[in-house]
Amino acid sequence: MIHVAVVHKKYADLMLAGDKTAELRLTKNKIVPFGRVHAGDTVYLKVASGPICGRATVAKVESHADLSPAKIRDLRSEINDKVQGDSAFWKLKQSARYATVVHLKSVKACSDGPDYSKARAANPRSAWLLLGD
Repeated sequence: MIHVAVVHKKYADLMLAGDKTAELRLTKNKIVPFGRVHAGDTVYLKVASGPICGRATVAKVESHADLSPAKIRDLRSEINDKVQGDSAFWKLKQSARYATVVHLKSVKACSDGPDYSKARAANPRSAWLLLGD
């Protein structure tokens, strides 16, 4: 499966440098990538309002449901060294109910990727695009 993860530039830079080894999506609803991303999938990194800048392979995925603020605090202490979330991120996401932790490997810079225009047109505000095989 091929995915496009839309990320802020600072997080893309951290992933490309090898300092951020996992992408975390915390959501109030069960939306992609929850339950739709798997080990071995390819994830292209796209800077928000910018181009594709990288490509990675999914090493493993952790999914969490029925989260509470206390469970999110526990998750933060367990994985923040891998996701590199700042305090503002965690505060914004404290009411999330679902989490998808996408552990990445073989992260490499690239300037091209799949055509995601149809997926973007269908869901222009989505920060995670599922393109298929």
